[in-house]
Amino acid sequence: MTVARGAGGSRCPPACYSRSVDADHGHRFLAPHTIKFCPLCAGTLAVQSVPPDHREQAVCTRCRFIFYLNPKLVAGTIPERDGRVLLTRRSINPGRGLWTFPGGFVDFGETVTDAAVRETFEETGLRVELTGLHNVYSYPAAPVIVVYRAKVIDGALTTCDENDCLEWRAPAEIPWEALAFPSTREALREWVAGRGEMPRG
Repeated sequence: MTVARGAGGSRCPPACYSRSVDADHGHRFLAPHTIKFCPLCAGTLAVQSVPPDHREQAVCTRCRFIFYLNPKLVAGTIPERDGRVLLTRRSINPGRGLWTFPGGFVDFGETVTDAAVRETFEETGLRVELTGLHNVYSYPAAPVIVVYRAKVIDGALTTCDENDCLEWRAPAEIPWEALAFPSTREALREWVAGRGEMPRG
């Protein structure tokens, strides 16, 4: 892959570059309408009222296991350098072709802070130190997103299978019309406002 290093320390491919990625890659997820079988005994799941609150849950018709479907947890960072924030352009769905900051799912047995540092390195090639909690974002039927502020310790900008471009952007250069998720917009608006500037998006 040929990658051009642009002004301001960006790492992006030529404008004509197009990564070949299945349009559905990264977009499948567990939801009440997609879970069909028990993860313990492979029995069929059925929606039933469950005490004490009698909310409907997926219950195994064989072993009676209750499949509580809780939100996934995402850890992200807002890497900062010289008044700029590092943004990544996604090459997979959801949000293919749109911009966000580094982040991904927290693995079982991993702390949220460790996941934020790991995901940032995997997606950007940069090792960061977390400098504080930025905010937590929660929406119905969506992951809970925990975002930290971060400073770069070392490393070299490197794209990965999930993105095709990395760029340092000043507040006035943030592509508000092409941000990937509601949490992206909210977090960047708060980051810009925290610098005493008026967000444009």
